[in-house]
Order: sequence, then C-alpha cells, then structure tokens
Amino acid sequence: MINCPICGEKLNVKTVLYDTPFFGKVLITTIVCECGFKHADSIVSEIKEPTRFTVKINRDTLYDKVIRSTSGTIKIPEIGVDVEPGPASQAFITNVEGILMRIRDIVETAKMWNSDNEEAVRRCDEILKRIDDTLNGKDELTLILEDPFGNSLILSDKAFKERMRDEEARALKTGMTVMDLTGLSEDEILKL
Repeated sequence: MINCPICGEKLNVKTVLYDTPFFGKVLITTIVCECGFKHADSIVSEIKEPTRFTVKINRDTLYDKVIRSTSGTIKIPEIGVDVEPGPASQAFITNVEGILMRIRDIVETAKMWNSDNEEAVRRCDEILKRIDDTLNGKDELTLILEDPFGNSLILSDKAFKERMRDEEARALKTGMTVMDLTGLSEDEILKL
C-alpha cells in the first residue's frame, strides 16, 4: 500500500506495459488520489547495447529527429555543452533544431542569473552566437547523443551510429534507478 504524500489516503496505482517503436517495452505508471494528487512516469524496461550517435548540425540536419531516453546524454563539444540525465530526467522526441533551442534557453537563463559576472556573460554570449549562427546556416556544430542502455537515437541519414565501449558506457550517468528485469515475465513486472 502506498499513501498519498498530500492527504495520507490510499493511492490508486495503475501500471501498464506497452511495446513502443524505438524504445521497445515501456512500463507506464499512473498514481492518483481522490484529493487531486497525480503522478505519472514511464520507464523503458529494455536494455540494449550502449550506443553513440554523432551528427553535424547544419541546415541539412536541423529537422532530423532526436529521440532521447531518460538515460541519454547530449553533448555539443564546440560550445562545451553536456546535458546529462538526472533523477527527474524525462524522455523526449524533438528535432536537432529543438535541441539547440533547449540549450539556447538554458544559456539565456544562465546569462540572466550571472548578469553581474562579466566573464560569465561574455561566455554565454559566445555560446549564443554559435547557436544562432548554426541555426542561420553560418556555422556548424556537432551533436553527440550517448546512451548506456541504447534507447536514444538520432533519425538521420547523416548520423553516424557506433557501439560504445563498455567502459565508456559505465562512465555515463543514467539518471535513474536501474532495475534488472531480465528473465521476468510481463505479469511479474506488473506486480513489482
């Protein structure tokens, strides 16, 4: 039995295992209380081989799809960006342009928070210029998407996919609690 963190009453918990494209089997959990508290989560329940995708960001690749699982790490080395998964990491589907816009928003916020630090503002401006120049076709950056569980990908003819070495994969953050569900049936997983 799980009690509501708001009112203490018994929560209604529902779990369903879905077979989805790209991610494979996903465990979806919904928690609801009569007081109005709600929480939903999804966990990719399959672990594949660790993968790395690399693609040059330019006008030809801006609209290529990016699928990032909760364990995916995004890197853009030319501007020193590493977006690592944390405990509240969520999977998302976007395009390469969407990744740049997300990073742009984060850098704008960092610039605002550090407005009294001249060096930090200068560095933020440099990053923003590189992003804007890339979006406008005047520059080119590199997008690297690494996933120790192989559940992230870049859908692009121009993306290079490679298997990561095990030691490289172990060095990555996973952003989640890892459960080994190997050998369990769907019914056993749903009873967890």
